[in-house]
Amino acid sequence: MRALAFIEEGNARRVVDYRNLGSEELGSVYESLLELHPQVDIDTSSFSLATAGGNERKTTGSYYTPSSLIAELLDSALDPVIEDRLREAGPDATAREDALLNLKVVDPAAGSGHFLVAAAHRIAKRLAAVRTGEDEPSPEETRAALRAVIGRCVYGVDINPMAVELCKVSLWLEAMEPGKPLSFLDHHIQCGNSLLGATPALLEGGIPDEAFTAITGDDKKYVSEWKKRNREQRKGQLSFDHALARAPWERLGNFAAAVQSIERIEDATIAGVRQKQQVWEETLRSSGYAFSKLWADAWCAAFVWKKTREWSHPITEAEFRRIERTPHALHPDWRGEIERLAGQYQFLHWHLAFPDAFRVPGPNEDPDSEQTGWIGGFDVVLGNPPWEQISSSQEKEFFAHDAGQTSPMSAQRMRARDKMIERLLQLATGDAPLYAAFQDANCDKQRASQPFRPRDRSLSADWPRRRSNTYRALRRVEPDDPVSDRAASACIVPTGIATDAIDAVLLPRPHGHRHTGQSL
Repeated sequence: MRALAFIEEGNARRVVDYRNLGSEELGSVYESLLELHPQVDIDTSSFSLATAGGNERKTTGSYYTPSSLIAELLDSALDPVIEDRLREAGPDATAREDALLNLKVVDPAAGSGHFLVAAAHRIAKRLAAVRTGEDEPSPEETRAALRAVIGRCVYGVDINPMAVELCKVSLWLEAMEPGKPLSFLDHHIQCGNSLLGATPALLEGGIPDEAFTAITGDDKKYVSEWKKRNREQRKGQLSFDHALARAPWERLGNFAAAVQSIERIEDATIAGVRQKQQVWEETLRSSGYAFSKLWADAWCAAFVWKKTREWSHPITEAEFRRIERTPHALHPDWRGEIERLAGQYQFLHWHLAFPDAFRVPGPNEDPDSEQTGWIGGFDVVLGNPPWEQISSSQEKEFFAHDAGQTSPMSAQRMRARDKMIERLLQLATGDAPLYAAFQDANCDKQRASQPFRPRDRSLSADWPRRRSNTYRALRRVEPDDPVSDRAASACIVPTGIATDAIDAVLLPRPHGHRHTGQSL
């Protein structure tokens, strides 16, 4: 109740004004709720909500950002793109309006939508000025422009389902216009892991041998056998006539066109909003989307598949190509496991999630990027991405929910905490669920980090001793993947992304992109 009723600002506290609740207050409430963990004591029949020191925020990459920092990023990234598009549109008012409404701004770690709300206000102010011809349009005109921008221009992804819902609520609060229903946002604000997914180029390349890297819980000899088999199958694919396989644009069917048609439906009435929802739901049920997602999920599942002799044999190049040609032939058990892993790790494939931003090349078309294999992208990427270390040892987060005196978190020194954790795990080894849960958590961390590791290990001699970071992984996919050729990206990042030796070697700045970094 305290988290819902009060907002902490430094040493001060103020009451949440729900009558005039804005995105800032909503984000603060969201951040407070993420720190609460339910605890049930069976012996005393008691229930409590304990604060776990930011554990949930850390594991979900959820960080709230002050408005002042967001304004800095908008000034340096969004405003120049707006000016570029208006300059290209020329003096014609209709062309200038279309240029603004065709902007695509994304936050790949959206949280409660603070960045998206601020960006929408910035675009809407310019749109209202274009529509009215006035430098300071009326509040009514600005509100109408804001609703149009939120329905057309802003996109977001977050791994936390509650954040996705709160992000939509934040946008709805800003976009409310008297006499009109709330905008349909399900196709723009989606739940998923923006760092784990496949691209058309990766899919065409097949299952890499790096997918067969033994981690905790895997049978190393078994993994080595399948890695060799996958390598042999990939060599055999060189003689396969790919002309017999369906091209990427054919596999998708009319999925991209169907998603783009949603934008053309007028949503000024409830009937229009319901029509948008119906088209979106029918599109997700279409065979073009279902088969394409299954194929992309299978590629990602190959990395996180449990590789032991007691488990179904992993996805290799042969099985992957079989799914590509005839997804109906996939065994139900395999399909179920692929779908389970996709839900567990929340794979997100950008060209399937947002086909109106990323277009798979058609016949006789070349992709904008050979690395991704698609055409287009977002115009602006904004956000405060997570920069937590991706490692197999996450004891602090694993035990954060236990606040008792025997909890490792009660130790004041790191050495004492590590000894308590080691003692607990020794006692729990065998039949207790604690050890198994801790091992499963470690395995999940290692599997999720597999796609982040560089293919060319020679670039960094000390890579095996380093731990990857989610901000490094985002840096790897962001400039070349979710942005278009004339785009700008502005993210709040730690100093290490500019000074760490591994970033200087592995992550050169790509040519043709405008980058702005604010260091914390």
